[in-house]
Amino acid sequence: MSMNDIRKLGFKLRQLLNKPFKVALICAVIFVLTLFVNGTLWRVWGLRRDEATILEQIKATQNQATLLDLQIKQAKDPSYIERQARDRQDMVSENDLVFVFSE
Repeated sequence: MSMNDIRKLGFKLRQLLNKPFKVALICAVIFVLTLFVNGTLWRVWGLRRDEATILEQIKATQNQATLLDLQIKQAKDPSYIERQARDRQDMVSENDLVFVFSE
């Protein structure tokens, strides 16, 4: 490269620098290319996808917690406990009628 070529290149560079829109466009292109090269955009996209997954899990957990709270309230009710004991342990209350069938 001769000295004359270097001067021409410097002159063209100076002309380019006198046009702010083109400089801004070139800087933006270089910035986006840099983000692609080092993987930042890929990681940001992955984080957004992970955020959606985590929000769905939070909703599911909140729904499950609400259901468990309802079950806890039911379990504190004596009539519910009595009904569960009768159903699961084949128990009866004093006023229930029991039929015994022989085989």
